[in-house]
Amino acid sequence: MDQVRTLSRNNDGSTGAAALRSVAGIVCFAVLGLLLSFLSYPLFARFGLGAVVVVLAVPVLLAVSVRAVPEFVSGLRSLRRSFGWREWSWLLLFVSAATFEVRNVHETLAQPLNGWAVLRLGPEMIVAVILAWRIAGGKSSLRYLFTGLPGRLAVFCLVALVSTTWSIVPIWTFYKSAEFLLDVTVAALIFESARTTEDWLKVLSWTWIIYAMETSIAWIGLVVSPADAWDDMGRLRALYPMVGANNIGTTGALLTLVAISRLLWRDRRGTDRAWYWAVFIFGMATMVLAQTRNAIAGFLVGVPLILIFARRKRIGVALVGLGTPLLMLSPMGTVIWSYLRRGQSDEAIQGFTGRMEWWQYAWEQLSFHPLTGLGAFAGGRFGVLARMGSADAAYLHSDWLEIAVGTSFWGILAFVWVVAGVWWYLCRGSSATRSGSLERDLSVECIGVMGMLTVHSFFNNELCWHPPLLFLAVLGYAEFLRRRMKEQRENVALHSATVRPDLYPSAFGSRA
Repeated sequence: MDQVRTLSRNNDGSTGAAALRSVAGIVCFAVLGLLLSFLSYPLFARFGLGAVVVVLAVPVLLAVSVRAVPEFVSGLRSLRRSFGWREWSWLLLFVSAATFEVRNVHETLAQPLNGWAVLRLGPEMIVAVILAWRIAGGKSSLRYLFTGLPGRLAVFCLVALVSTTWSIVPIWTFYKSAEFLLDVTVAALIFESARTTEDWLKVLSWTWIIYAMETSIAWIGLVVSPADAWDDMGRLRALYPMVGANNIGTTGALLTLVAISRLLWRDRRGTDRAWYWAVFIFGMATMVLAQTRNAIAGFLVGVPLILIFARRKRIGVALVGLGTPLLMLSPMGTVIWSYLRRGQSDEAIQGFTGRMEWWQYAWEQLSFHPLTGLGAFAGGRFGVLARMGSADAAYLHSDWLEIAVGTSFWGILAFVWVVAGVWWYLCRGSSATRSGSLERDLSVECIGVMGMLTVHSFFNNELCWHPPLLFLAVLGYAEFLRRRMKEQRENVALHSATVRPDLYPSAFGSRA
């Protein structure tokens, strides 16, 4: 009888707990609905049906977060245990480029150093001290700065420094060239220390995390102060520090590509999948809200590259097969085109939102100095934009035109040599390594990111502007693959010499 009463009480308790969970679920659902309604109203006002993607992604993201949060916490603990000089140096370089004040050309020339400029120099000086300390102590060396892909990039730095002699603003060319050389030197020391594929997984992941943290500032601003979270075109931005929609859109494309790549990893299907689904949703939502056309174009190039080199062509064919009728035979195509137009006229779109006028004038200025250019990093800002009245603009929104107008064909040849080398070793690495290995998976991931960066480089300054951490990280992994291939060739040659010591043909006689 006592057992019956105990069982009855247990049943009543379990029933009460179930009822309590049901009530709590209903309350949470109602609160979530009110919160989404509150947040989605400004999104619908700005983006119309395009906001549906973001609004629908929020509940899915919350559901994924149930499993993603523990994985995120585990990843933070792992990062904290391995956090060292490499992570600090990379982070300090990124912080040194944070923008808290927009200064026009005249203010910059009149007062090169103000409070914010000193704040920029501080992290760079700390990084320089770290490098000097490691080199003096014998913990690091500069040998990788003069070999391989970093050596090619050092050639470009040398061209930029030499252009100080003919620059229209020599002090600016010298400072920016030295700043870029510091970036390359830090990268070279990191390349030397990252000797295994697992090391490179940490370096690449930390690079993606840094950019994700910057983009999170814009999302926090969207929640705290929605009115200030949008620029004049209705694109997501951050005000403190200032992060433009172009940068936010690029990071969104980057995170989405990385998430797609890692969700396709064959040998690691059971690990971190919920977390990368959360990263995918976050990246897509960021890219949609930023409305950055060149980032979207880079993303659309990066995705098929990942699918092709990961040998997942069937997924690509399925996406094309489903997407083409959806765009051609439904109103979705009109909605997407309206979203991409951003309310601009045909003339503005054909002129790449004012970029074409800048580029034409830059080409005209370069034609007056075809052998030298106007000085690295100074030609675009002071020789083109300032003369056109765009005193607040910092660069020409094109890596290649920025390099050309600053250093003429000398800089272009040096930089093409670098970019071509990165592509060559990434593509070779993706085909030469074992399918399913971490080395191959990271090669495919870097190919997707490099595809996005290459497209983006024609419409923004992504590869040659301080600090190009995304490009340097991908370049570093390509350099790692180059060294691995070289080691394999040397091992094969050594093995062949051991098996057949007499390498001389009989026609030339014996070595004796």
